[in-house]
Amino acid sequence: MKFLIWALLAYLVYRMFVGKSPQKIAKQEPAAAETFQDPVCGVYIAEADAVVGRLEGKRYHFCSMDCLKKFEEMQQRH
Repeated sequence: MKFLIWALLAYLVYRMFVGKSPQKIAKQEPAAAETFQDPVCGVYIAEADAVVGRLEGKRYHFCSMDCLKKFEEMQQRH
């Protein structure tokens, strides 16, 4: 009887810690959002939170409107 209890306990511990397959773990994790680096201040920002600007057809992602305005001013000087 003691053997069965220990075997059951060992099996449960195994399933909790070792028994999770990488496929199951991957399905449980939410998809990571793509991040971009602000070209002005260098902060990394998620695409959903970014302020998007365009220059010559290329998209740039900014952390705030202030950084977008600074970027536009820098581009006008050059």
